[in-house]
Amino acid sequence: MAEGIVSSPEKRTRSKEEKIVMTVYALITARIVADQLMSPFFSSTIIRFFELFCLLGILWFTFRIIQLGAMPSYKGVQLVFILLFFVSSFLIVARGNYSGGLKAVFLSKIAYNGIPAYILPFVILALPNRKYILSILEVLFWSVLLVVPIWIINSLDLVQEQYHAEAIGVYLPFFCTFLFLFRNKLSFPRRLVVLSIFLFYFLIMVLNARRNMVVSLSSFFAIAAIMGNATLFKKSIRARVVLYASMSIIILIIVANWKILSNTVFDTLLYRGFEDTRSQVEMFFILDMLDSPITDWIIGRGMDGTYLQMHQNDITMEVSLNREVIETGYLHAILKGGLLYILSILLMLFTALIKSFSTKKSLLRGMGLFLVIYLIDMYMTGHLFYFAVKAVMFWLIISIIFQYKSVSNNEGSSHIRV
Repeated sequence: MAEGIVSSPEKRTRSKEEKIVMTVYALITARIVADQLMSPFFSSTIIRFFELFCLLGILWFTFRIIQLGAMPSYKGVQLVFILLFFVSSFLIVARGNYSGGLKAVFLSKIAYNGIPAYILPFVILALPNRKYILSILEVLFWSVLLVVPIWIINSLDLVQEQYHAEAIGVYLPFFCTFLFLFRNKLSFPRRLVVLSIFLFYFLIMVLNARRNMVVSLSSFFAIAAIMGNATLFKKSIRARVVLYASMSIIILIIVANWKILSNTVFDTLLYRGFEDTRSQVEMFFILDMLDSPITDWIIGRGMDGTYLQMHQNDITMEVSLNREVIETGYLHAILKGGLLYILSILLMLFTALIKSFSTKKSLLRGMGLFLVIYLIDMYMTGHLFYFAVKAVMFWLIISIIFQYKSVSNNEGSSHIRV
């Protein structure tokens, strides 16, 4: 982890390509939050047009990066795995259902689980993320702040009996864990804001008994706390004292309120922890796939692929025998793109893992540990396969590790030695 990094990128002159990279990430965030932030004030038609505008902007500015010759180069097995992933993603999109008229296609295919979800990885991989990581952190910080107005708009629904409150704020607080990994590059007020938003979200997830969210958030935060300051913990007694004191205070609070917590929050979490919500879904999927041709296993059933299971729409209350979503992320990927799709993702993930752990850079190893959490998380959720925050973070980490080389002296001032 390098010292003497520029800590205030906004105080210097940014290059053209750097501004374009920041614009792409700003548009990605705008596309993610558009529905929740705009729905109380605008019609769905206006929101869909805004989402389309963001998507077109993302594609245009990514093209400008390529046109400027700023796109990073990938070689060897990295390039092979990316091309394999491209082929599998193309097959998923090409075999989508485009019937039903222009309006139906427009509304369904630009949704968060439509075409944008399969474009997102290649947009991020095409950007020089390692070179401009500080500026990307700047955009992510302001992106996280958008969760505050969304929470205010939905303040009465932050704790729900249906356990769905994690989607309020479109998972923006997950960016907090990535920012916390790089907290030494943030000013103290910004660190405080990031930590406050994360802790508030974590509390909401505990109160909602969202077991997978509690596990994911805890794991990401622990890695960020340790790896983001690994060097400081080794050298500074003060840093270790602060860490141990903070842990002691948390333990004391839990002990002091144990009776209340054990009868409410912990009891609910324990119940949810042993509740089996996966086996039945997985069984229906596997039984359906057993009678399918081998091509369904190899390349999946396409972007609109379904499997046989009775399902009721939460909004329209309509009952259908064909379900498009599987809560288990690995199986969801196989449904859409087959073993080719999930294999290409895992090959890139493990390549990045090997590369990150073969260095002595704490931040790179921290990002590698983040990927280990994704290996577990992909069983519990399928967010990696949508146009979503967790997918942005995943591909950003993959790209940074893939783009890591020996540091050159002629790189821009926003470069960070990870």
